[in-house]
Amino acid sequence: MEGYSIDNQYKSRLVKILNTMKIVPIVLIIIALLAVPVLAAEWPETMELGGFTISNIKGSSDADGSGRATGSVAVPGGGSCRVDLARSAAGLVIGSTRASFNISGVRIDGSFMLDRSGMQGTGTVQTHGQPVCDANLVVEPGKGITGSGVIRLGRGMSVQVACDVDQRGVTANGSLPCRASIETPLAVYTFKGEIGVSASGADIKIVAKGNIERTGRIGGMSSTFGPLVFDVDPASGQANVNVGGADITIDLW
Repeated sequence: MEGYSIDNQYKSRLVKILNTMKIVPIVLIIIALLAVPVLAAEWPETMELGGFTISNIKGSSDADGSGRATGSVAVPGGGSCRVDLARSAAGLVIGSTRASFNISGVRIDGSFMLDRSGMQGTGTVQTHGQPVCDANLVVEPGKGITGSGVIRLGRGMSVQVACDVDQRGVTANGSLPCRASIETPLAVYTFKGEIGVSASGADIKIVAKGNIERTGRIGGMSSTFGPLVFDVDPASGQANVNVGGADITIDLW
């Protein structure tokens, strides 16, 4: 009986040792898995952001998933621009670019931000004649640009215009009140009206609309002619007008 008891004790200890040996590899595997670092999210070679395609992406990532990269973003008109990308730890990607590109012969220079909602920024639309400056612009992928800005004429005059650029060129519309006078040996001519700015293709056109009052130097008799519509030179602000049979050149700015 005594030998039998020793045998049982030996077997019991052996079973415990074997069970422990089964558990140890599992514990080691768990420890190894926990020790493996989580790989940071890598940048893809190409991605879509706000409807724009960004290609040739190269960058780096931090352990928390954030990162920085550069790439090339396709813009309307068939060109592309360098874009700087930043990714937050939550995976939110935004881009920024200082870009110059052409749409149907119209150059756009500006600084733009790109995110999930699209691309928008500020810049200049380089039309033939007077450019659209200080413009707030929205770039539409594959289409063109919409926005608004100012055209600076002269004498501190600026016209606020709505501006679109697409495959047909630039479209701009705006107006402002205007008053100008010119003196001749026989009379003083005074224009009262507005200056309208429009665009077709890549060219800006300026038209004046209003009345011209003629006051004679002899006797002081006044006559009003109009409404008149006449073209204005965008660079000089001069317009040639026939007023009551007399040809005059008036400086509107």
